[in-house]
Amino acid sequence: MQGRLCKSPTMEAVMKVIESINLIWRRPGCRGGRATLIGRGLKVKFIVVDYLDEDHFPSPETIAQRYAVTLPQVYAALAYYYENKSEIDGEIAADHRFNDLLRTQGEDAAWASLPPPIELDAPVIESLHLISRDTERHHASPCIDGTSVRVADVVVAWRYKEVNPSRIADKYDLSLGQVFGALAYYHERPTEIDAEIEYERYLKERREAGLVPV
Repeated sequence: MQGRLCKSPTMEAVMKVIESINLIWRRPGCRGGRATLIGRGLKVKFIVVDYLDEDHFPSPETIAQRYAVTLPQVYAALAYYYENKSEIDGEIAADHRFNDLLRTQGEDAAWASLPPPIELDAPVIESLHLISRDTERHHASPCIDGTSVRVADVVVAWRYKEVNPSRIADKYDLSLGQVFGALAYYHERPTEIDAEIEYERYLKERREAGLVPV
């Protein structure tokens, strides 16, 4: 994960850092140049197909175990999907078309239906620029870029209240890509976000006990 520093043209003291999520890439000669998980060569579409399986509704944890990948990778794949939905939906549709033709017209027709590979000269990191830190917002706590919603807010909602990502998106007026991006970011660095959540809980308890000013 890399940060990218941005300075305001009018206020040099104000700084914004983009926290890139770098878990997806494309490589020449690998999986036809399609988006895959870094270090695994597993296409993003396989994570997506499993997650959208309405017959079984596997959890991200189950998907991670199934493919021997990490939770950050699963959430990053889902964030990538919702940020690039037409691309991955196209790959999934091509698979369905291949299977239909294989069953009805044979191998030659099925293979002929596949889209050509994406030509690449070098690996390409598909960075997700969904999280940022801004010295003017929440004391530079990591937030959904372009909003005042903290990663910690999404994690608390996901963990304790609205486990359904769609409900979290509706609650905070976010896209599903942003919600899954926040969860990918959290699972890459849970200690920091957990400490922020725990400190806020501690302050709330002390305020309620009258030990610190409201």
